[in-house]
Amino acid sequence: MFVLQTMLAWRTPELVALFSWITLLGNSLVITIVALGMAVVLWRHRRFEYKAGLAVALFGSLLASYALKQLVERPRPPAFFHAIAETGYSFPSMHAAAAAAVYGFLIYMAWKLMRPPHQRRPLILFLSALILLIGFSRTYLGVHYLSDVIGGLAIGGVFLWAGIVATKRFTN
Repeated sequence: MFVLQTMLAWRTPELVALFSWITLLGNSLVITIVALGMAVVLWRHRRFEYKAGLAVALFGSLLASYALKQLVERPRPPAFFHAIAETGYSFPSMHAAAAAAVYGFLIYMAWKLMRPPHQRRPLILFLSALILLIGFSRTYLGVHYLSDVIGGLAIGGVFLWAGIVATKRFTN
């Protein structure tokens, strides 16, 4: 509760507007659209092994997050803390899981595919910051406990790893 109380004390209308926009970038629909867009690009460049890894990262993180929400059934923080409307269970943060898995996989693809290296650094930094900001936004907006976000990031990390493993298996 300390983290939520601190976020509430720091809350301003401008930051609520900013983090409401940032949190949308972790929404499962937006994440799926980003992944589908990348799948089209990968298909055009005949990088099928990366499509498989991206699919594992995306669907694994979404399905595992949903299953854990149903299993754990942790209520969201009290409505008093909510800056935006949100329903469903709290643990884990599906926004954080999907962002870590999909944007993390985009970081992996940038690392492996973009040349020269100095051109990939800004994208990698941007996507890394985006993952962290999406996670932070969920607590700032009062719809998740910090542990929900950490759990989501961990699940996303597991499925990011699984996506990388799948990519490497298709490559070899």
